Amino acid sequence: MKAPDGTPIVSTLETIPGSAGIVFDEDGSWNYDGNGTELDWDGQQTVLRAGQTVFVDENGKEWLESQLIPEKARPRKNIKPWHHDRALRRIEIVNTVEALMERTTGKPLLVKDCQYLTRAITLLLDRSEP
Repeated sequence: MKAPDGTPIVSTLETIPGSAGIVFDEDGSWNYDGNGTELDWDGQQTVLRAGQTVFVDENGKEWLESQLIPEKARPRKNIKPWHHDRALRRIEIVNTVEALMERTTGKPLLVKDCQYLTRAITLLLDRSEP
């Protein structure tokens, strides 16, 4: 598989959690202690957007899985960013809202189960048409 512009895909986009040491000042503010960040390699996760794996081409450009084309396919011209697709933008907004609700309440909450969240997402989409 390759990017729709024909550029070879070389990796997936990953996040790696880490912690950086800090020191507190007398006034309660803080600064980094200068020892760098300790990475938690066991916490590494592949980045998903709109429910799809994010791939990176050799130029560092990011592509969703659904945007990739077979090796033998001809490169496309006038490639639109993934967020111009209303269905993909809705998935990304829903996933973000559900993750935020679970993080703040500690309980999973599906957008489809809450008419107010569903309406809010529709408004966001309508106001953000590219």
